[in-house]
Amino acid sequence: MARILDVIDACDGEVHDFSFSDEDLSGLAIGHVEFEDCEFSSCSFADMHADRISFERCTFEDCDFSNAQLPVSFLRDCTMRGARLVGCNLMRGYWVRTTLDECAASFVNLAEGKVEQLTFKNCDLREASLSQMRTKRLRLDHCDLTRAEVFRTRLRGVDLSTCSIEALRVSDTFAELRGAKLGIDQAPEVMALLGIRLA
Repeated sequence: MARILDVIDACDGEVHDFSFSDEDLSGLAIGHVEFEDCEFSSCSFADMHADRISFERCTFEDCDFSNAQLPVSFLRDCTMRGARLVGCNLMRGYWVRTTLDECAASFVNLAEGKVEQLTFKNCDLREASLSQMRTKRLRLDHCDLTRAEVFRTRLRGVDLSTCSIEALRVSDTFAELRGAKLGIDQAPEVMALLGIRLA
């Protein structure tokens, strides 16, 4: 049995001030757990199922959340570096003052989430679902948003100038991009979104 499960049981689901390394929770289903001031290094949460899991002031280094089912999750003041979130379901989550750096997050599902001061840096967000999100101070820095879905997510004030937005999926009115900051070198990608072709 993984040590982390013993800790969760001993702490009655409220885990504070622990460091975990090389833990494997792959494919497990756990109940509601709250982690505070914890560190996770090279841990696997792949294919794990947990509803309303909570992380506050936690750090994650090289952890794997591939295909995990973590809807309605809560993260505040957390940092993820080198994490793998491919296909992870984080739908309807609430993320505050959290940074993801150099994370592989293609096909991640953040739809219908509420985020405040969420930062993605150097992340692969290809074909991610970022639709119907409520955002405040969202930052996307050098991210790959190729074919990502942002349907009904307002990107006003968001700087996309360093990101790849090829085939970005938006509504027919393109309202999602109104007020976003784009670079001049992204003009071909924007024209393609608008269905404009140069002769």
